[in-house]
Formats: sequence, C-alpha cells, structure tokens
Amino acid sequence: MTKATSIFITNNGLSDHIGVAQVLPYLQGLARNGHDITVISVEDPAKWAVTPPASLSAENDPSCAGTLRFSPVFRRAGMVGRAQRFFVPMQMLKRLRQEMKKRATDLIHCRSYMPLGPSLTAAKEHGAALMCDVRGFWIDQRIEGDAWSKSNLLDRAKIAHFRKLEARAYAEAAQIVTLTEDAKDVIAAAPSYGGCPITVVPCSVDQEAFDISPQARTQVRSSLGIPDDALVVCYLGSSSGVYRMDIVNRVFEAARQLVPQARLLLMGNHQSAEHVRTAASHGVTLEEDEVITCRVPHAEVPNYLNAADIGLSFQVSTPSSLGVSATKVGEYMACGLPVASNHGVGDIERIVQDGQYGAVLQNDSQDEVNRVARVLVDLAQAGRRVDIKEQGRKHYSLTEAVARYDSVYRAVAKNR
Repeated sequence: MTKATSIFITNNGLSDHIGVAQVLPYLQGLARNGHDITVISVEDPAKWAVTPPASLSAENDPSCAGTLRFSPVFRRAGMVGRAQRFFVPMQMLKRLRQEMKKRATDLIHCRSYMPLGPSLTAAKEHGAALMCDVRGFWIDQRIEGDAWSKSNLLDRAKIAHFRKLEARAYAEAAQIVTLTEDAKDVIAAAPSYGGCPITVVPCSVDQEAFDISPQARTQVRSSLGIPDDALVVCYLGSSSGVYRMDIVNRVFEAARQLVPQARLLLMGNHQSAEHVRTAASHGVTLEEDEVITCRVPHAEVPNYLNAADIGLSFQVSTPSSLGVSATKVGEYMACGLPVASNHGVGDIERIVQDGQYGAVLQNDSQDEVNRVARVLVDLAQAGRRVDIKEQGRKHYSLTEAVARYDSVYRAVAKNR
C-alpha cells in the first residue's frame, strides 16, 4: 500500500500540553503505519529540554514501520518573544524550504491557521499537496472570544489577512480535515471551496489510557479528602475566553441542591478563592471547602477524572462553535462520566444524546439548568459508566482517528 512522505507543521509545541495530548498521538500512529513524517513545531526551549518529543517518537518503537523526525523552531521569552511572533511565519517558510530540499515531499499537513501562509507558498513552490487541518474556525473564535476586535485597526488587518489565507486554503487544498460534521457542511458551502475531499476527524482520546478505574477513584478521592458519598462535579481545562463558567457554577449549584454532599473539582490553572469570587458574580454562593483545585500532568488526568461523577463542558454558542470538538468531552466519556454541554457546539447532540449519556443545555433558563443537573445526577447514580464509555469510544477513538488520517495520507500519496 502507498505510504506518504510528509511535513507536518504546527504553531503548537509538541512539548506543551496540547502537543502531548492532541498532536503526538496522531503522528506516532501515522509513523507506525509506515509514513515518513518530518514535524516542524514552535517550541519552548525549556520544555523541550525537559521532555523532548524525540524521546516519545515512534522511532523508539520496534514495531514502527515509518519515520518520525523533528525540526523545531524555538520561541523566545519576554519582549523578544512577543516580537518574534510576527516573524514565525518567515521562520516556518525557511524551515519548510530546507526540509523539502532534503527529500521529495508528497504532502504538507498544516495544522490550523497560523502556518497557512508558509504552507501555501511551499506547497506551490515544490509541487506538494496541501492538507488543511482546520481544527475549528479559528478566526471566528478569536473574534467571538474578544481576542480580536473589528473596531481595532490592527485586529482588522489580522482578520483580513487570515480570511485571505483561509479562502486560498479552501480553494487550493488537496485534502481538508475538520473536527465535526457541522463544520464540514460550513466549509463545503464556502464560496472559495474548490471541491477537494473533506474528512471529519474529531478530537480523540486514547481509550486505554483514559479508562474506568475503581482503584484510581479510591486513591485520588482519599488523597483529596473527598468523602465516599460525595457527588463530584468536574470541570477540566481553561476557564477563559469562550468558556461558560457561569453555567458550570449554576449547574453545580443545582446538583448540590439534589445531593448536598457535593464537590466541584476544577482541573487546570484554577484557584479556589478566585473561583469562589467569580461564582459570586454569577449569583452562586460557594464555600471554599466545596471547591477542589488541582493541576496534574496529562498522564495523571485519567486518574483524577475517575474520582469524579459528572463532567461539564460549556462554552459560548456562536457560529464558530459548529467547528468545536471538545477533547474534554471525549476524556470524560472515556472514564465513564455523564457529560453536560450546550446546544450549538459541534456534533455534541449526536454524541451525548440528551438523557442517554449526559445532557445538552438548550438555553440559560434556571428551569433548563435544573433539568440538566437532574439528568446528570440520575445518570451518575444509575451506574452507567460502561455504557457511557462505549458511546464515547464510537466518537473519540484514537485508533479510528489515526485510521482516518492514514487513509487521507495514502490517498494523497497514491495520486502523486
């Protein structure tokens, strides 16, 4: 079967959390399937020195049939680093040209929007196919999350720049990958879309690493001082930008009314006292001893999720949300947790199936918040973890995700 020689290019660092969780597993899988991949990523030198991805590469796997090599661009700290952001695309293009001179390249696999400019240029110069891995509608997410303002001259210039690159990518790409069926429909309807194949690959989860573990549940609850009979409502990840922490707090409050012995577990960069103050601004009164915060390495996340009973994932429902596939939802479900998310976020209603494996919040009314809390508590108390995990496996399987990427790579190589 045809194998591809490709360059994977990303603005994310493979030694960062997102690289470890959502980039390396795909690349390792593709290399094991025989593909020859060079990775250009933007890295923090300190993190790279501690955990170089080369130590995790498929080359160290005796069963690996392909190659996975690394060509990092290192980012600077402080003022120099802030200025460097404007020059990273030029650094990426230079590195692409260097790597493509070393070996014939079938495919440039461009992850998200930041590397689009260099990828489009290098693909045209060297006659390589471009695979545009959209990963959500980034431009609209920046606008809707208030990171960019249309009233700001510099932000308007950024928006116009990336809109042009997006239109070119839709027109010139040999393959497009997106996270949701809803996003696929949006791209196919875009005026610039050139008709290339669009493959849906949701954010995926290693179903063996994220698994149901009664032993981990007991150990973590004991270490955190959580009583055996407590209902633990978990929120994993960032609380900034597009995330609806007001709904998180309101759903927890409603669940606490149903099960007074309840705890809110916040995993990530959270502080209990700060969260209590934020909750008060949402009209929710919390005590600090009800809020448990922790930040753990990615490998420890499954253990801590097992200590929970419910997983929450709420964010603003906007047009760009159609392109969202929340990794945390897959991780919750892999550990058997009933999940709550909100209407209008990617394919969530197809996955959660309201009342079956979790709940989908249809609006912000208190009656709806109370309904969602009741569904979650009922599912948690019904012992549905195995059913929920199996449903999650259908949509968030790492094995299936790698297989879909593998098919795309082979399709490109076959047509070379």
